[in-house]
Amino acid sequence: MLKIGKKQIIYPQYAMWIVVYSILFVSFGVSAGELINKLMPIYDVNKSKLVLYLEVIIQISLIAVSTYIFREYINVILKNSFNIYKNPDKFAVLIVAPTMFSQQKELIKKINRIWDF
Repeated sequence: MLKIGKKQIIYPQYAMWIVVYSILFVSFGVSAGELINKLMPIYDVNKSKLVLYLEVIIQISLIAVSTYIFREYINVILKNSFNIYKNPDKFAVLIVAPTMFSQQKELIKKINRIWDF
């Protein structure tokens, strides 16, 4: 089952933990993304590209830090509560960036304006 020859390729229990982590990361990621979007200044066409660039850098930094924080907390809580081997969070974290950016409508407008040649 789930082997090629004698080598196991897919580990169902590990895959289940990737799903659990992904669900938690999506929940926290969307919430954090929405909160960051509300906290940051809205896109203003009259702002210079430099000001918009600084806002983008700050917003992306907040996304990175918040992702790091909730990833670490979720990892500690789950690993202390359950017998989890390996690191399913390294696969599940791939879910976080697109979900957080999906809530960042103002950030996307700023990025489009900065790199609009």
